[in-house]
Amino acid sequence: MISATQSNHPLASVAGRETELAALNLAQKRIRTSRMRVTKPRVALIEALLRQSGPVSIDRIHQEVSVRSCDLVSIYRCLAAFETVGLVRRSYLHNGTCLYEQTISADRRYHLVCKRCGRTEPVDYALPAGVEQTLQDKGYVEISHVVEFFGVCPACQQVAPGAERGTGVPAMSSD
Repeated sequence: MISATQSNHPLASVAGRETELAALNLAQKRIRTSRMRVTKPRVALIEALLRQSGPVSIDRIHQEVSVRSCDLVSIYRCLAAFETVGLVRRSYLHNGTCLYEQTISADRRYHLVCKRCGRTEPVDYALPAGVEQTLQDKGYVEISHVVEFFGVCPACQQVAPGAERGTGVPAMSSD
């Protein structure tokens, strides 16, 4: 039996692939516009980020791109460069662990992070209009911000008080 979120239509996965290709092309264009080269490791990294449904750890990204495609140092460097050109957004767990999420074709999203299991889910939140413009009017440039919400998810609330709760550092988001 096929669930409501699946399709047996032969072209069902093509639409998703077309969206991914469009985002990949947009990312490559932004890389070139930023005077960086489009390299195989950068493309592999973007493809890995596009396959994720939410913020993920660098370890998970490294697993996705494989050691042959890109080493860990290159991933850190690429993510830092991608962050400056708006291809990724860095977010944090309550313990300070960095997570990265592609922002190639998506609006800025904020997340609620479970303090126990590290599960993330999007939050419908909009920064008040005009804040960035007000700061630019005051002479600031390269303005950025970090907004993360933390709490304990309903599933973790059901766990017995003395039970093992995990590290709170997910390998991958579970949107």
